[in-house]
Amino acid sequence: MPKRELIDIAAEVMVETQRAFKIFDGKTTEWVPKSQVERNDDGTFTMPESLAKEKGFI
Repeated sequence: MPKRELIDIAAEVMVETQRAFKIFDGKTTEWVPKSQVERNDDGTFTMPESLAKEKGFI
């Protein structure tokens, strides 16, 4: 099984629900599941690179 690469995306929360964040990175606004994303204290979100690509953040 390949190792999942994690990346940090600088973004702000637009909406938060029990299961997801709607985040905006300056150009893209998308929902991301809390089960796959970690919210950091420095204004970034750590997520799998594949999710970031799927949502258009990279």
